[in-house]
Amino acid sequence: MPHRPSRFVGVAIFATALAAACQDTKPPTLPARSAIPDSADQVMFGLRHFVWSGGLRRAQLVSDTAFFYDQMNRIELRNVRTIFYTVNGDSNGVMTAQRGSFDVRNQRLEGRGDVKISTVDGRRLSSPQLVYERLSNQVTSDTSFTFTDGKKTMSGIGLRTDPQLRNLQVLRGASGSAPVGTPPARAGRAGRSR
Repeated sequence: MPHRPSRFVGVAIFATALAAACQDTKPPTLPARSAIPDSADQVMFGLRHFVWSGGLRRAQLVSDTAFFYDQMNRIELRNVRTIFYTVNGDSNGVMTAQRGSFDVRNQRLEGRGDVKISTVDGRRLSSPQLVYERLSNQVTSDTSFTFTDGKKTMSGIGLRTDPQLRNLQVLRGASGSAPVGTPPARAGRAGRSR
């Protein structure tokens, strides 16, 4: 009988260790991700790039961080801010995004992640993804969006517009609201009593 207590003690120690191991709720540690992608040709901090068309400045692209790929023809951007200009050179709108891609050859900027365009006269467009095409000087998207102009709002799926948000074309599912005002009094009836 002297062997039974030692077996019991061994089983008790094993069960206690097993129970303690099961109570460890810490998540497993993951290896840290590299802040700089290994395959980038070049990395630039504080990028400022002007987009020109026919000798006119059309946009200014600013980014905290830029990763250059494909022999410097594609730029992946973080914390993007693009300023749009009129043909007279006046700033008339700003696009911001968390991330973006700029195709240097085609002069195409795609903003991703909480993309917003606001114009100097108060129009606003927000979407998860927007594309600015320098060649056509248009903003497009194939995903959901919300447009506001004062008290008027419009939403839908997919759009085509100019950077000043003046000529907005909704591709699918358009809906919106606008305040209803009192119609103006008709001439000749105002002030009449019966």
